[in-house]
Amino acid sequence: MFLNIDNAISYMFKDKDCKKKLIIGSLFMVCVAVMNILNYALRYISDLKSEQLKQYIHLLPHALIAGFVLLIICIVLGIFSSGYFARNINLRIFRPDAPLPDWTGWADMFWLGLKSNIAICIYCIVLFIIWMAPLIFFCITIHVQNKAAIILSLIFMTFLALIIFIFAVVLISSSSLAFCTNLKFASFFNFSLIKKFITKNFFEYFIYLLLIFAITIMANIVNFILTLTIVGILAIPFVLFYQFLIINDLAAQFIRRTLKINEKTQEQNNE
Repeated sequence: MFLNIDNAISYMFKDKDCKKKLIIGSLFMVCVAVMNILNYALRYISDLKSEQLKQYIHLLPHALIAGFVLLIICIVLGIFSSGYFARNINLRIFRPDAPLPDWTGWADMFWLGLKSNIAICIYCIVLFIIWMAPLIFFCITIHVQNKAAIILSLIFMTFLALIIFIFAVVLISSSSLAFCTNLKFASFFNFSLIKKFITKNFFEYFIYLLLIFAITIMANIVNFILTLTIVGILAIPFVLFYQFLIINDLAAQFIRRTLKINEKTQEQNNE
């Protein structure tokens, strides 16, 4: 296969300081792990009967405040993590055998993550606006109360939602690859480069996305199993961080192969 999966799952352990870097990275994943656990907890609560829920009503204000604080913390840690992952991908594009980036340069790391998240938000807003037109049409159809029209509109909306979702995944993932080539905000909207990632090696790009999807599914399964024990829960942040490090190397490999980059072209990254 054109992507070296063996290297992707093992490169981080070749770093002599890997334990320290993995522990720090895992700490940044704690909030994500907590959110996943809360998701399972909310599913359990939603299955409770109304009589059982009454005894927890008095905790609702505290839960909302705690949830808001946790959300803010998750956003901040997520921005730092995004910056670290972008830095790791960029490093591995030009130096495949380089150790993991150090957890230093916090301001730069935060700025990289912020640029990444802002660009993704812009794409999401644009896609949402595109989605609004058929959504308004669907609401009008419901108001007319024509059953046949409602069914046809529902089928159309479902199909359109699937198309927009696939388009969003392809567009955002390829624009993220473009950003990681030089870590410049404008690269998120470099559509000639984005097009190259999608069309130059379409089959390889499809395999790349499929691998990311498979890794994410496997990580979710492992995390679900880990939630069954207290000791297992403590390992969830490491699994999440390890998952992203694998995806980082696969992304770097795909960029390197598509753009035919080797270590001698590293100087181009600074132009």
